[in-house]
Amino acid sequence: MTIAGGAPELQRIIRVRDGLAVAVGMVIGAGILRTPGLIAQYLGDARFILGVWVLGGIIAGLSTLLLAEMAAALPTAGGKYVYAKAAWGPVMAFIAGWAELLVTRGFSGASKAVVIAEYSTRLAGGGRIPIVAAAVVLGFAVLHLGGLKVGTRFQNFSTVVKILVLVAIAGAGLLAGDATGFSTPLAVAPEYAGLLGFALAYQAVSFAYYGWEDAAKMSEEVRDPGRSLPRILLGGAAAVATLYLLINVAFVFALTPAEMAGSPLVAEDAIAGVLGGAAGKAVIVAGLIILVSSLNVNFLGMPRVAFALARDGLAPRAFTRVSSRGTPTVALLFVTATILALAVSGTFEFLIRFMMLVAISVDLVVLLGFFRLRRTQPGLVRPMRVPGYPWVPALAIVLQLLVLVTIVVTQPVLAIGGGVMLGGLSVAGVVVAKREA
Repeated sequence: MTIAGGAPELQRIIRVRDGLAVAVGMVIGAGILRTPGLIAQYLGDARFILGVWVLGGIIAGLSTLLLAEMAAALPTAGGKYVYAKAAWGPVMAFIAGWAELLVTRGFSGASKAVVIAEYSTRLAGGGRIPIVAAAVVLGFAVLHLGGLKVGTRFQNFSTVVKILVLVAIAGAGLLAGDATGFSTPLAVAPEYAGLLGFALAYQAVSFAYYGWEDAAKMSEEVRDPGRSLPRILLGGAAAVATLYLLINVAFVFALTPAEMAGSPLVAEDAIAGVLGGAAGKAVIVAGLIILVSSLNVNFLGMPRVAFALARDGLAPRAFTRVSSRGTPTVALLFVTATILALAVSGTFEFLIRFMMLVAISVDLVVLLGFFRLRRTQPGLVRPMRVPGYPWVPALAIVLQLLVLVTIVVTQPVLAIGGGVMLGGLSVAGVVVAKREA
């Protein structure tokens, strides 16, 4: 089968294990490596630190339930863009799709490239972070021009390696630590006291969990999607939440919140503290492997969103061009340019704070679309249904809404910036939708 112009369509070759590698590989990356030091700085108490990770896991898990039902019922490329279109129409689809490309996944990919550059220069003893970050982004573009099979094979291998590495770090911290972190809280700086500290910590945690739905972007390439997608999405979310909680318990076993606060790589500090400096350097190398695996999924998922937008007339038609190896090549080049521009100009903390404000806003509308689809398309074949309807889906939405309100109230300047961007996308979406009509 072909699309316009005789080019090949996306190829349905992804198995459950490939999808799980994408799901876990996307989520576990810069977040678990780079954010624990920020979270300790914001909260200062081991109980609060672990509590916010548990909260993030609960919200991610509940949201995944809703998306799993929608993904199994609407198994086409694009992920949340597809569900926004089915529930709300082309304008909201435009906003969701372009917010994904320009902000949530663009900023995510850029933040990972920045952290890879930070760790690389730290290991090498110096170097210019923007230049290293740019080289990393361009390297991934070359890799994915090789085709979907190359990208998924790399993902499968690197995901296994990253899980083994993180389990080893967690084990070392638990076995060698003395749990002093639980009894030695840090006095939080006045600027982070109260609700702002929680909001900043949750933005960091939600960044670490973000990507739990990324495998859904590749629905059109998954074998038996009605059966496989729920397994991929729910299995990936459960695995990530378990591993995150385990490794954060290990951190507070090995270090106090004061020792964690502000550290760019708490894992290195924890291992160096119990096994020595050489082991700490090995953790930097391991961290780079983890980050490379995670960034790889940005280059797998984002071009599929651009492909879906273009196929529906909401992005340049050139984005639908797929190579004989299964890569949306023009879309890949656009994604590369977006991540490259952000990576050479942004700092990690700003990137994740802005990204999560926009991401949570868009996600809330997409999740509300779950109820709309249940009401407007009751006859839609749903291979998987969320249990506890309507209360379980309602809880997911209420929690997301409370978090969003907290972020907006505590960070009004950031909220204005996010509002301007979403407003601009709304106007553009109306214009494009009218043109297509």
